[in-house]
Amino acid sequence: MSHENDNDFYKLTFSQREGKASLPEPMRLEHIPQRFRQLAWRVIDGEISDSSDWDYRDGRYFLTEPNIGSILRSYEFDVLGKFHDEIDGMTPGASAESFRDLIGGEDYHDVLTCIEFILRDERCSESLRRGLVDAFDEAPIAYFVGEKNSLPTIMPRFSRESGEATQRAIEMLHESGLEGATTHLRQAAGHVNAQQYGDSIADSIHAVESVACVIAQKENASLGQALDSLEKANLLKHPALKDAFKKLYGYASDEQGIRHALLDQDSPDVGLDEAVFMFGACASFAAYLVNKHRQMQQTSQKP
Repeated sequence: MSHENDNDFYKLTFSQREGKASLPEPMRLEHIPQRFRQLAWRVIDGEISDSSDWDYRDGRYFLTEPNIGSILRSYEFDVLGKFHDEIDGMTPGASAESFRDLIGGEDYHDVLTCIEFILRDERCSESLRRGLVDAFDEAPIAYFVGEKNSLPTIMPRFSRESGEATQRAIEMLHESGLEGATTHLRQAAGHVNAQQYGDSIADSIHAVESVACVIAQKENASLGQALDSLEKANLLKHPALKDAFKKLYGYASDEQGIRHALLDQDSPDVGLDEAVFMFGACASFAAYLVNKHRQMQQTSQKP
């Protein structure tokens, strides 16, 4: 198979070429992106440095332990189960290094357990709490900080089922050879990770448009025109379903600004939730069209 004219082919990992790595980071449960680890440790390390101070007692200077040091010592004792004489004082270069390793390299559940412990401790400063909560918004991560029983609680943004269903839809598109659609979805996922939500929505829509045009054999048709052709071919037997998708994707009436409002990067109504919803909806609808088309072909080939 030749890829001489496909400049993007060699930029893809094996997983991406196999349709296995297309979900946006905010849909990938049990995973922490490196960006989040960097931001979280910067906040914790900054708190250690900023709140450490020298105290003069009995003719000697002592480096006082900051509140974050006390919190992390409690974490080692209460959660990690260390003996008290195993735990170093929270001074620069002491046990702070072990927490850097934890934030930087441990599994998602260890990292989030530690951060939730810090957030729930009454000694946690407002600046530390705000910095950690902000990290969940600044990095593309599948979790957020909410509140449960009056306590800060880390919870998933989206359900595991929605992520698995979307991944199956992407794999189906790949297996069907619809690389145009999978490329658009891969780009949409990248835009979500980069917090370019309007661009992500645009690529998600283009993925559906690509599939509809291939099935309808109308290369340059808009999504609306392609859906009309699919309806005439009895692929979309319910006009209400077709109309619902046309309106959802903003193609029903451009002059009313539906599509432009969705794709406006600066619109306050376009954010992570909208981009991830459109990503999943578009991937699922594209796979639905492929499946219906395949069923029709199989039926027509029966004697």
